[in-house]
Amino acid sequence: MEQERREHIKRHLDKKLLMRMRIFFVLLVAMTGLVIYDIATDKIHVLLALLGIGIGSIIGFVAGRMFNMKWHPEEKKVIGQLDTLGIIILVLYIAISIGRRWIFAHWLGGATLTAFTFCFAEGAILGRLLSMGRNIKRVLAEEGVVE
Repeated sequence: MEQERREHIKRHLDKKLLMRMRIFFVLLVAMTGLVIYDIATDKIHVLLALLGIGIGSIIGFVAGRMFNMKWHPEEKKVIGQLDTLGIIILVLYIAISIGRRWIFAHWLGGATLTAFTFCFAEGAILGRLLSMGRNIKRVLAEEGVVE
């Protein structure tokens, strides 16, 4: 039953959008492994790691807005489009991602800084993935594809 539901939903997702979600998921699993390793080897404390993941998740969730999810009536699929606000958010997201090491270097250093930036990146990926999933579900529900 669950497998049929997943297949039904996948039929209504654009291939590029589905591929983007898969890539984010693979990156999320890899980053989770790195974060667990950093915690296990005492490069970062669990609470600091959770703080980094939390901050990254919030920024990633907001950045998930950069792709506006819409229903394509001819193809009967959900597609992601970049609009003007999305472009602005993308530029800010890239700036924060590039400058995160400098931003966090004010409070952290060495191996802890590196581990914290991995935590932040994992959170950003998680936030983007959750935001995309939420927006896809919203569009599918509006179109009556899912409840």
